Amino acid sequence: MELQLPLRRQNINEFLNNLSGISQAQRELRRRAASIADANRVQEITSATPQRSVKRRRTSASPISISSTPPRRASRKIKSERDKLFDAIEAGDDYPAEPMTIKSADDLNEVQLKKCYEILHACGSATDPNASLTKTRQSIDGFLDAVFNEWSSRKAGNLLRSELEFLVEAEVLAGKLVADCDAGTLCAAPVSAVATYCNNPPMFKLEFSTVDELSGQPEAICPIVRGDIRWLDKDWVQDLRKSLQAKVIAKIHKHNKHLAIWQARKLIIEWAKGSLSMGEDVSKMGFLKREAGDVALIGLGGHLEGN
Repeated sequence: MELQLPLRRQNINEFLNNLSGISQAQRELRRRAASIADANRVQEITSATPQRSVKRRRTSASPISISSTPPRRASRKIKSERDKLFDAIEAGDDYPAEPMTIKSADDLNEVQLKKCYEILHACGSATDPNASLTKTRQSIDGFLDAVFNEWSSRKAGNLLRSELEFLVEAEVLAGKLVADCDAGTLCAAPVSAVATYCNNPPMFKLEFSTVDELSGQPEAICPIVRGDIRWLDKDWVQDLRKSLQAKVIAKIHKHNKHLAIWQARKLIIEWAKGSLSMGEDVSKMGFLKREAGDVALIGLGGHLEGN
């Protein structure tokens, strides 16, 4: 005999709800199990992989700097050029450096420019008692322009040394002619003293002259036979001596400037060929001193240095 229980609608709904709750719980358990398994797997992988240490950046300056970049090696080209230079010096070559064309001061290095500066300073010091490095600095650019004026080592040509050759005259008023002058009137015929010095051929001359009334031209006179000359009270001989001295020194200085240009060009030609020589000392370059002109003043009561 079978026992059949009546199924109510309410009982069926409760059963379905209980079944749905069981399914959700099972899915949640499966999800958690998977998450735990993944976490364990990650931990195993992390433990098996060696960890790299993380370097912290230094915040304080270190007194010792260690560079990871190896020292820079010298260029093989520079080393080969240096070896070539040393080999040439060892062999006694007069031109061990590479030849080059020197067309302006821009082509000169510091040592060569310094030599040009020394040449100009020696030139100025020979005749200027107030010469200084400051004065030389003010004129060095003009000197270099003169050295390269329409000239370069490429078209050096026949370099001729400057020769001293000059003639100078100095003239001062020495007195007046008093002959045939009316009493109480000023005589207008001046008497001039003219000193002339020539170095080639060597000559010193002193002459006196007045102006001819008819021709208006200078006329030489001899003071020895003229008794009508009224000499000036001031020391006109000293004035004549100073004037002649200034003109002689000016000629000497001009000669020295040409000589300085010649000395610089002579060196530049050698440098362009590859010479490393700075030439002779500037004291041996032949610059004439202002005292050399004193010999021109002997005829006017001058004296030589040291006498």
